[in-house]
Amino acid sequence: LQTLTLYNAIANEGRMIRPIIVKEAKNADRVERLYTAQVLNPRICSPETLAKLREMLEGVVEKGTARNISNSNYKIAGKTGTAQKFIKGRYSNKYYTSFVGYFPADRPKYSCIVVIDGPKGYQQYGSDVAAPVFKEIADKIYARDIKMHQLYSKESHTQMGIFPVIRAGNKDELKFICDQLGISNHSQTDEEWVKTRRSNNSISWVANTQVSTLVPDVRGMTLRDALYLLENKGLKVGFQGSGRVKEQSKIPGRKIVPGSQINLRLG
Repeated sequence: LQTLTLYNAIANEGRMIRPIIVKEAKNADRVERLYTAQVLNPRICSPETLAKLREMLEGVVEKGTARNISNSNYKIAGKTGTAQKFIKGRYSNKYYTSFVGYFPADRPKYSCIVVIDGPKGYQQYGSDVAAPVFKEIADKIYARDIKMHQLYSKESHTQMGIFPVIRAGNKDELKFICDQLGISNHSQTDEEWVKTRRSNNSISWVANTQVSTLVPDVRGMTLRDALYLLENKGLKVGFQGSGRVKEQSKIPGRKIVPGSQINLRLG
């Protein structure tokens, strides 16, 4: 529980909470007592250290000892553990194996620890024994919690060679392009960053409001615009492909952890 409390604090933006074993005490249908969470430490480390910790724990699953539980539906962050059992004053050939972590890694909601006492067989390491159990538990929770699922945006199909692809970006720059091409465009906002709505052969600008502490929506933008917005908010950006941003790994509107990674897929 102490180990899980620490990892839960990492997932909880550095806020350490005392674990609750019992949620409430009831007498028949009447609740006699409610047990609420107590804060043990409001911040276990600096935001910079926290960002590094999260990056390392995600790396364990993406390319480290627990890469066997990596999946494309949601990210897991955590650490494997394998410890020899101390019996009668000496270390034995028996083990405790464990995996502790949280998910989804980019927007944590659940933390969990799996400890297996004395696993049998040739492969007795945390990655081989405890991590797959963690993954099965996480998969079942993910399948049941619809709020964890990212919404898939409907693909927009543009007739090539008839109307240019204009989706999102800096309003002044996009307006200049439209004016130069003789495309009718109308403003519904004074915001600097906008998304577009097309009606026949006309375009309307819609606000893509930017909040300094929240992940921006850069889908539809050029890589240049996306890098400008994301890096100025303290995020590390990775990307693959070419064209405009089609997908982003962090959900727009989530709180930013400075120094954390966001990946873009262009298309």
